[in-house]
Amino acid sequence: MATLPENNSSIGELLRQLVEDVGHLFRTELRLAQAEVRSNISGLKGGIMAIAVGGVFLLVAMFTLVGAFVGWLTPYVGAGWAAFIVAVVLAVAGMIAISVGSNKLKVTNLAPQRTVASIKQDAQALKGNN
Repeated sequence: MATLPENNSSIGELLRQLVEDVGHLFRTELRLAQAEVRSNISGLKGGIMAIAVGGVFLLVAMFTLVGAFVGWLTPYVGAGWAAFIVAVVLAVAGMIAISVGSNKLKVTNLAPQRTVASIKQDAQALKGNN
């Protein structure tokens, strides 16, 4: 924690306090970056889950589509069309889920952007360019 120097502090004491404060600032920023990366990674779980659900939908759609083709070959054409419609709907739902999941898995979402901005502000403050 930063402490205010006394009015009669020597240059050595002020430098020591500055080094301690910079070290504390660095450790705090590092903890912030770790927390932000952890938060971003936990957000990836939703993307992975959406891809898994999409994969299941596509697998079910494939089996249903195969059933639809079999149904088409049977004398009861109505059953084949019903299976085909279900397969198309499941395939669209699966592709949408995979698309949403893929967008959530972009690498740029992992960068600790708030921490980077905070570090830039700290650097500006240390330079004296508030």
